[in-house]
Amino acid sequence: MTVIVKQSITLNTENGEGKTIWRQIRSDYFEDDLSALIQELREEAVKQIFTEFENKVKAGVSVRTEKRRYQFQDFSIEYRRRTIRMPDGTERKPLDELLGFQKYQRQSLQATKQVGAIASDLSYRKTAEIISYMTKRATSASTIGRQVWRLGKWLEEGQMRFEANEPGKTDAPQLFGEADGIWVPLQKAGKKKKVEIRVAIAYTGKQYISKNRRRLLNKTCLAATGVQSQAWQVMIREHLYARYKLEDTRHLYVGGDGAKWVGSTFDLLGIKNATRILDPYHVKKAITSAFGDSIDCKALIKQLYDEGFNAIEKNLLDAAVGVTTAQVKKRIECLNYLRNNAQFIIQGPSMGAVESNVGKLIAQRMKTRGVSWSLAGAKGMPLLILHKEELYEKSFRFEALKTEKKKQIIRKRKKDESTVPKASFTILKTGKISTSYASLFKAIIHDDLPLSV
Repeated sequence: MTVIVKQSITLNTENGEGKTIWRQIRSDYFEDDLSALIQELREEAVKQIFTEFENKVKAGVSVRTEKRRYQFQDFSIEYRRRTIRMPDGTERKPLDELLGFQKYQRQSLQATKQVGAIASDLSYRKTAEIISYMTKRATSASTIGRQVWRLGKWLEEGQMRFEANEPGKTDAPQLFGEADGIWVPLQKAGKKKKVEIRVAIAYTGKQYISKNRRRLLNKTCLAATGVQSQAWQVMIREHLYARYKLEDTRHLYVGGDGAKWVGSTFDLLGIKNATRILDPYHVKKAITSAFGDSIDCKALIKQLYDEGFNAIEKNLLDAAVGVTTAQVKKRIECLNYLRNNAQFIIQGPSMGAVESNVGKLIAQRMKTRGVSWSLAGAKGMPLLILHKEELYEKSFRFEALKTEKKKQIIRKRKKDESTVPKASFTILKTGKISTSYASLFKAIIHDDLPLSV
């Protein structure tokens, strides 16, 4: 059986003419009919509001009206906007100016953020498919690519803003800085087949959130594609200056894989007391990948940190003898890597956050099999990945689950339950329940007989 309800809603602005929208809502097509009603209401509401906006900022002489389609997060509308001629002869579009619409902009910033959030995880093609279903309008992979580039430019401008008169507000008595580089393949790049993405992360310390998990305190990230070391250092200085109170920083710890540009990333911060540390992750990776099971890598790494490189050099040289040419080459490369960075292989604070926080995320998205990038995409995508969490939260209005509150309730419930001991007496389920011992236990259980008897 189908039940039909006729729904009418009248929309009207303060000075406009109202419009009544009628829609039949059928019980067997309830969700479809309701969605159609909401879509029509949205379109009409936006059109009326846009008309009122134009009327309130009207200036000059209207010369023509033009159709324009604009995409919001989950719907799009087609409306007409005025072009006016000013007394000096110039033409303007007051509605576009009022709402901040750029000349070729066809999508809201919130909608673009939504695209960026999805594209940071999925391919352009898959993102286009999802956005098409969400907006009910066909979207191409090339359109997604252009939106990624525009959003990347917007994020870059934000992360590059240097507020010289307003230095950072975050206290940083000690600051940890790490950097890493990731090479990605380029499309139609001629002689230049790859481009390097540089990423950096800074934080003021680590805090345990569980037995084996820690979070970074006051973390900030930065990424740039195809930049030289000097420009990279300037970017880092300006970004961190705007974030932290560097004038109060007593010690800077710099971690990385040993590359020269990585070690100099934070040189312009002007912090005199600085310690450079070779990331333990890269030390372990270099030794285990080169020597494998031929030596006790765990014991050798411990000796390296306890006694220094000279203590293990002979063992490594001995392990490089009597193996294949390829193995010899790999082991000598490892030996030289450790020798060149020996002064930075020291016991220090736990680092290596850039690899797990940033490096792997970018590599997983941008270095999957068969993927190549335009230069614009290679510049924009790392920024989307760095700000992925923010993009998801802002564009989808995401609210985190109150997991901690739930955990407290569960813990309280368990505590309350534990106050009442529970047990089962298998003896009462075997044999004859009329026996003397069965009667004794039954009396104790039912509180007819005290345990002291």
